[in-house]
Amino acid sequence: MCQSELTDRFAIPRRGLRACSAGPRAGAAAGRHHAVWILLLALLPAVGCQSSPEDLLKDAMKKSFVANGKRVAVMYGRFMGSPRGPIQGPKGYKGPMDESSLRDFIAQCPPAALEEMGIEDPAAPALFTSERDLKPFRVRYGIKGPLTTVYPVVVEAEGVNGAVRVFKTDGTFVDVPSAAAEAYLSGRHDQAYVPDAG
Repeated sequence: MCQSELTDRFAIPRRGLRACSAGPRAGAAAGRHHAVWILLLALLPAVGCQSSPEDLLKDAMKKSFVANGKRVAVMYGRFMGSPRGPIQGPKGYKGPMDESSLRDFIAQCPPAALEEMGIEDPAAPALFTSERDLKPFRVRYGIKGPLTTVYPVVVEAEGVNGAVRVFKTDGTFVDVPSAAAEAYLSGRHDQAYVPDAG
C-alpha cells in the first residue's frame, strides 16, 4: 500500500496537523496521533509499496534461517512432531534414524515451508554441511523423548578457532569448545523447554 493509498484509506489529513481545540490534553493527544501517522508515512518508502505484510514476514523468516545447521536442526524437530515421530511408551517421540530419512522428510515438506527456511534443494549435499568449517555435520540420529525437550542435534565437525557450533531443535545454537561436542551429542545437555515469561 503506497503513501497516497494510506492517506485516502485512513482519512489522514494531507494538510495542517492542527490539534483540536478541546483543551490542552486533547490537543496533545491529537498531536501525538498525527505524529505517529507522519512517522508511519515517512517509513513507508523504506518498506516499499510492493511489500505486503506476508512478504515482509516471509523475508524475515528467510533471513532468520541463514545457517544450514539451523535448517537441519529445526527440520529434525519438525520430524519428531510430524506423524512419523510419535511412538508408544514413555519416550513419546523419535527423531529420524539416519540422514536419508531426514532428507526424505524434508523433500516431502510443502515448497512454501522450504522456501521460508531458505532450502532450495533438499537433496543438495551442502544442506548438511557447515558454512563455517565446510565439513559435513555430525547429526544425532534416533533420539527418543518428549517434544517438550530441546535437543542439541547438529554439531559442526571441526568448527572455527577451537569452538564448534551446536544447533538445537528449537532453532537456537551455542558455540562450545571442540572437546565438549561429545557431551552434546550424547544427550547430557538436553533440556526441558521453558517458555518465555513475557
